[in-house]
Amino acid sequence: MNKVKVEAFLSTPTCSGGISLTRLLKEIDEEFGDKVEIVTCKGRNELFEKYHLTATPAVVVGELVRIMGVCPSKESLVSALKEAGME
Repeated sequence: MNKVKVEAFLSTPTCSGGISLTRLLKEIDEEFGDKVEIVTCKGRNELFEKYHLTATPAVVVGELVRIMGVCPSKESLVSALKEAGME
């Protein structure tokens, strides 16, 4: 089974949205850890530029920018994971 890759981009220092996203990703990892691979990036880096991100927090699911500038609801993130192939 392939895991769905989730890349989370947070600002430095972390803003309130980033703190909320970090908590949400921990919840997702606890619930779907065998189905997702979570990578967290802080500050601007090559991936931030590659995805043409302009705001944080941002979430990339399976190479597609799904959320930018806000922390998503758990339902929104789970929906994005399922669209990316998580069973």
